[in-house]
Amino acid sequence: DLIEIQPSSWSPKESRWAPENGMMVIKVYIPSTDDLWAAYVSTNVTLSAFECKWLSKLNLHLRFSGSVMDTPEYYFDSDEVFQCWVRCRVRHGRNLPIVGHLDYAVPPLPHAPREA
Repeated sequence: DLIEIQPSSWSPKESRWAPENGMMVIKVYIPSTDDLWAAYVSTNVTLSAFECKWLSKLNLHLRFSGSVMDTPEYYFDSDEVFQCWVRCRVRHGRNLPIVGHLDYAVPPLPHAPREA
């Protein structure tokens, strides 16, 4: 007997986090600043594009790892691992945050003076 695998369906509790019009919400927790952010991104976002989004938004180089609810903690060193996490980010009706760690190996960008 073959087991038929059904495509995953979103429960009513999880449907609020289901992708809509090719876009989805990914939450980002940054422990060093104790901030929780939300990003509205394309469903086919790559790890490098996601990193660039946060660099331009916060002027911080971040390395991302699995949610604080994932054990053991792991860094996303490839797009494949990132995509796997993105597909499984909603669990038990909760959109779990990805964790953004400051990447101290990369020097901070110089601050541009603001004009008055």
